[in-house]
Amino acid sequence: DMFCDLKQVIQMCLLLEQEEAAEDRDGTEEEHIKAARRKILDGCDDLTRAWYKRTFEYVTEHTPYLRTLIGRRKKREELTQLIGEMWNMINHTHSEDASRLKSHMGSYAAPNPDKELIRPPITDDSKNRAQMGFNHIQLGKMLCPAKYLANYIKDPHGYV
Repeated sequence: DMFCDLKQVIQMCLLLEQEEAAEDRDGTEEEHIKAARRKILDGCDDLTRAWYKRTFEYVTEHTPYLRTLIGRRKKREELTQLIGEMWNMINHTHSEDASRLKSHMGSYAAPNPDKELIRPPITDDSKNRAQMGFNHIQLGKMLCPAKYLANYIKDPHGYV
């Protein structure tokens, strides 16, 4: 998952590793440490745990140096900086990908793109956002949460 919170993935996987190591030990772990870990991990079902593990393995496989920083107190600041740089690159990539789709948004957002695109059309003019989002009559319907949709359709300009 390219848009995951790397810090959270790392923290959860460290907790999962600690849990597995504690099961292998003879029960010498302090009870309050066990309870704190359980409190966090009990909120994760097996599918979520598997996702965290898969994501962690993928990230550490593709960034081996990151694995050498994890769990080392002296390297905590470097790890935080590296995660921040990775997060910035992820956000930049996400932004770049989304901006390239903008000119095609009309055909993706149209209910029947073969018959008619949305009106007014979405243009490539990135400076003019006055008719975007909730200000656009058709896009506003798609953005509006379902429980408010009926009210929005009755009065789109008054409801926003």
